Order: sequence, then C-alpha cells, then structure tokens
Amino acid sequence: MAAISVEGRLWAMKELARRAGASREFFDSWVIETQQDSTIIHLQRGTTKQICFKNLSVQKVDNLAGPNFHTVKAGWMFTPEGPVGSAIPDLIIPFCEHEENDRRPLFWRASADRIECFADLPASTVFSLCRVEETQQDLRNSFLPFTAKMSVAARDGFLGRPVVDEWGLALGQALEALVPGWHPKGRSLRAKISHDIDEVGFGKRLWPTHPNGDTSPLWRTAWMALPFDFRYAVRLCLDNRSPISGGRHLLRTLLPGQLNCLGLIEYVTAAARQRGLSSAMYWKASHLGPYDSGYDPRDKRIRNLIHRLREQGVEHGVHPGYGTFLRPAVLQAELHILRDVLEEQELGGRQHYLRWSPETWMDWENAGLSYDSSVGYADQAGFRAGTCIPYRPWQLSRNREARLLEIPLVVMDVSLLEHMLLRGEALLGLVGRLMERCRLVGGVFTFLCHNTTLRDARFAQAYGQILDMLASSGQFDWKSYLGNEWA
Repeated sequence: MAAISVEGRLWAMKELARRAGASREFFDSWVIETQQDSTIIHLQRGTTKQICFKNLSVQKVDNLAGPNFHTVKAGWMFTPEGPVGSAIPDLIIPFCEHEENDRRPLFWRASADRIECFADLPASTVFSLCRVEETQQDLRNSFLPFTAKMSVAARDGFLGRPVVDEWGLALGQALEALVPGWHPKGRSLRAKISHDIDEVGFGKRLWPTHPNGDTSPLWRTAWMALPFDFRYAVRLCLDNRSPISGGRHLLRTLLPGQLNCLGLIEYVTAAARQRGLSSAMYWKASHLGPYDSGYDPRDKRIRNLIHRLREQGVEHGVHPGYGTFLRPAVLQAELHILRDVLEEQELGGRQHYLRWSPETWMDWENAGLSYDSSVGYADQAGFRAGTCIPYRPWQLSRNREARLLEIPLVVMDVSLLEHMLLRGEALLGLVGRLMERCRLVGGVFTFLCHNTTLRDARFAQAYGQILDMLASSGQFDWKSYLGNEWA
C-alpha cells in the first residue's frame, strides 16, 4: 500500500483521542504536525507541551504481516489503578518496525513538556481499524473471505483484546501527565444485541438461479425447500453427538404448540425486553441457493411480525445474502426489496456468513446504508479490528472518512458452538471475559444470536445467562452516535 496520508494520520489521532476520553473541544484545540519521521501533537496553544510519535519509514509500509513488521509488548507510563491495571498488565502493538524485547513504557517523559512514544500508533491504528492486512490477497471466491487464523492478531495471540482501545487508555495517561486538571471522560459498557434471520421456516421454493452464478444441485435445492424445522431435526439425528436430541426434536416438530422459526424470533426479543434490553433483527431478501434459504420478506406473515416487533421497540435492519459479497448490483437489488418491507430510511445490518472485506464499506456507503456490523470473525470470537468502540472507517482508496458507522461484532453464537466447540461454563467464561474487556475501555459488546440457534436447549439457557450479564449495561443508540460520536 502507499504511505499513510496526512489526512489518514489526522483521522487516526482523532480515533485515539476519542478512546483516550478526550472531548471534541479538547481535540479540536490540538495542533497536529506531521513530519517525515514523526507525528507531533501540540497541546494548549501558547505552551510547548507536546506528544511525539515516531513514524514508520516509508519503505517498510508494505508487507504488513511479513517479516518487516513485529508485534511488540510495552509497559504503561504508570501502572493504572483498579481493574484496568490487573486486567491489562501490558500493551500490545502490532505493525511495529523494530522488535522491542524490554517492554519499556509505550509513552515516556522526555522533558517537562514533551512525552514521546516509540511506536507509530497512528499507523498501527490505521492498519488495525481499516483492516489493511485483509487487502493483501484476493478472496472474492472464498467461502469465508478472511478468517481469524489468517490474522496477525491470532498469530501473535491478542485477538481477545481490544488493543486499539487500550492504546487510547495509554494516551489518556500521557495527556493527564502533561495537562494538570484534565481527566478522561467516564467509561461504561453498552450492549448491541442482534439477530441474523437466516431462516423463517418457509420460503419461496423455486426462485431463479442464484445471482452470484452458482448453480445448486437438484438434491440441495429440494433439501432447502423443506421446512427448516424438519431439516434441523434430521441434521441432529445424523449428528453423532446428538442423535437422541435430534429424535426428540423431530417428534416435537409434529406436535402442536411448538415454537417455529417466527416464534423463536418473538422469543429472543421477549427475552431481551424482560431484562431491559433491546434487539435488532436483520432480514434477508436473497434468492434460494446453497447458502441462502430464499425466503421472501414480503410474505404477509413476515410483514405482520415486523410490524408487531416495531411497536415493541425492536430495530429492523438488513442481512444481505451470500451472493452480495463484492457484488454491489446484487446488494442494491436485495436492499430495494428490504427497504420496501422495512419502511425505514436509515438502515444498518450485517453481511451473511460475515463475507466482508474493506471494499464492503464502500459498497454499503454507495447503497446509502447507515452502519455495518460485519467486522467480526466467523471462526473465533474476539476483536477483529482491535476495537469494540464504533467508528467511521477511513477509506484508504478515497482518502476520506466513510459516511457510515462500523459497529464491530465481538461474539457470534455460531463461532462459539460450531467453530470453537464451546459449551457450558467454558462458553460463558469466554463471553464474560470479552464482555469485561469491553467494559474496561468503555466499548460496545455486540452479540449476534440467530433465532434458530435457540433450538439447542443448552444454548438457550446460556443465551439467557448472557443477557443477564448484560442487563445492567446501557443500550447502544447508533442513531444518536451517528450525530455525535464523541458523546
């Protein structure tokens, strides 16, 4: 990639300042000077107070995950008090030019009015939040475009930490040291609970060929045309781990009074509402295909459900299908249907199967969507972009901030159950640890639960326990955030 522009560095400093707890007014008072070898923040006009970051050399910007870059561990300027100090003993900085082994402080006082940082934090912020490492290969035809196992975070063992947000805490220490009387804004955990509605239990049986050009074998098309409840029960029967459970479920599908897929949607929203939490439903309008159930959201039963849930305060959004990945025309066609059904001007949502790349931000912006929540991994829970604080991404190819919000995904039910094979206390323990990470930095815990996952009685119990853990947190209001991200 080309060297990071001056505008890109200013954007990165804004994101670090927000995470440091600075107000918009305080940040606007800074003078940020970008030189060839350093980026300098001049604080409080009329004084010599400054924070200096060492810039990466232009020659080393390529090969982000290669041997030219290292992940280093650094110390705090001074040990934080309370839970932050015990939970975050050190700071982790990827994409550093030199390998540091002594864990020296990330920020240190060079003189009374000058604090220096040995790492190029603005560059690492751009690389992390903009997912630049994911632009290094063409994954257009891959089933899962970019997995956790391919990431620098998994390679170097920090996927479970919102490292960019932690750098903000470290910058906050430097600001407090230079500006007596300044203190960061308070931090609190907020929750964003969402549900990707992949299945409704019925669908349009013979839609045209899938828009991405894939042709589905006849047996697959016939299988997908069967009711979801029946397909789910058969899968459980064939699963060596749960044939008995599958048999019981198959019997339940034949009994009256059992929750169908639409009933499960009402169940998950009611469970959240009982705990003072709100939910978001992301609906599909994709054609029947190998990875899409092909239901029609214009069906009267779905429209009526959407109307009832809206009256209960449930948000409705979009869940573009498998074939929309890097195909903006297909995306636009599905959104045309969903906008008619949802009757909303401002919409957000998530890509199906988390098939996402940095180019998706441009496709969604061009489509007029307000936010995306796809930046999480399918195969691992954690912090794909090193953050749990929503942000407007920097578009490197356009050299400007995107006109939509990214709400990073932290935990998906399928990641826990099917990829990480977690159950019981192990599952709840991991979720609790990630939730606490979000709490320490004042982030948003974004949790995805599919309505159909609640067919698993054990997970249904865990789902309730996760909601209990979130019950005391605030709700993330993305519409207000779009108007004032510094609030």
